[in-house]
Amino acid sequence: MGAEIDRLARDLSSPEFLHGVEQAFWEFVAREQDFVYIRFHAPDGRSFIARLLCSDYWNEPIGCVFVDCTNREPGRTAWPDGNGKFEQWIKFRDANPFICWDQDRFGIVHHLDWKGRKAWQKQPNQIVGYVEFLRQMLHVGSRGYNCRTSNTGDS
Repeated sequence: MGAEIDRLARDLSSPEFLHGVEQAFWEFVAREQDFVYIRFHAPDGRSFIARLLCSDYWNEPIGCVFVDCTNREPGRTAWPDGNGKFEQWIKFRDANPFICWDQDRFGIVHHLDWKGRKAWQKQPNQIVGYVEFLRQMLHVGSRGYNCRTSNTGDS
């Protein structure tokens, strides 16, 4: 366990991260080696679990995929959906869904020019910056998340 793991552990126990947990902005589910699982509750009652790949934390951006809330397996049905504005960032219709953002490892694969920006290092707490972005995608109406009128359980 190198320095990036120590920094990740510190960021996960930081007042900023814990404030988000206390406010129910996000819920820490588990940490399994390089993966951190965070649950988000959407305004329509659905919940989503983000599996955050945090290997080489800080030096490299976090990589996110959404996973099934029951078995934590990735799949297209585990991803939140929305309108065209939402899909500018959350590529849920893609054969291999990804977050199209300059602070996401898998998004950068699609936009190699973003790598040199190191945008993920502009936040003092990388994981808080990431989960706050995801929270806003689900809760800020102008971002275009598809709030469903009936709750059919976890997605």
